Amino acid sequence: MKTLFVFLLLPFIFFSQRQNNLSKSELGIFTGGSYYIGDLNPLQHFKNSHIAYGIIAKYNINPRFALRGLFMMGNISANDAQSPSEYNNVYRNRNLSFNSSITEIGGGIEFNYFPFQIGNKNYRGSGYLFAEIAYFQMNPTTDYHGEIVELRTLGTEGQGTPLSAEGYYSKNQLSIPFGIGFKYPFGKIFCIGMEYGVRKTFSDYLDDVGSDRFIDKTQLNEVASPITVDLSNRNIDRSPFGPRGKSQNKDWYFMYGITLSIRLGNPDECFKH
Repeated sequence: MKTLFVFLLLPFIFFSQRQNNLSKSELGIFTGGSYYIGDLNPLQHFKNSHIAYGIIAKYNINPRFALRGLFMMGNISANDAQSPSEYNNVYRNRNLSFNSSITEIGGGIEFNYFPFQIGNKNYRGSGYLFAEIAYFQMNPTTDYHGEIVELRTLGTEGQGTPLSAEGYYSKNQLSIPFGIGFKYPFGKIFCIGMEYGVRKTFSDYLDDVGSDRFIDKTQLNEVASPITVDLSNRNIDRSPFGPRGKSQNKDWYFMYGITLSIRLGNPDECFKH
């Protein structure tokens, strides 16, 4: 993962060396929170937020546009026991929960609403939009009688057995991050900002829940381990029926927080009027 991040930064290094100019380049840190929207938390934004942090590198093509690369880490989780009271008879009875680490690396483009350059008195603060493509790793786990177990290889929806045509989902996925932010220069070489980013994914298994219905426990018991059978359906009322998830909806995750970046060189004369 770290090696991949180094390769992501190579375009920034190449351009800086070729132009013998670091003034268009920035390197910064990100700290804030992460959360998810999906089958175990379909509506409540910012719920179960966890600490997220990372590194962001930028190469400013001009005062309006910048290339950006990032390396981010965070966590997402949800628990049916915390579902709103109006869902007591459905989600709380389902009794599922998960926690997953998220490690993300990506790159894209940033557009400033107003011309912007750190250290240039002609360019002050600006809002911005960004859009990227990213690769991320996930690993959904749950608490099973006080022990943290990884859910993917258990096949809680019959993956890897004759009961399902689906194979084990991959921990490695792609996402499309996009969002908004605001930044303001702080002194001649620093910039402080705020950013909120949405991650559209192509997976319904960030939470290990993808199927609409529970798989039959009796049949699953013949081809899977006891722990798989137990975790496939945790209904409090022990009913074999009820909704497990919504297969037509993919999961989303979000990262928001504060950024602090530093300009790596003197102001670029070609940006000045």
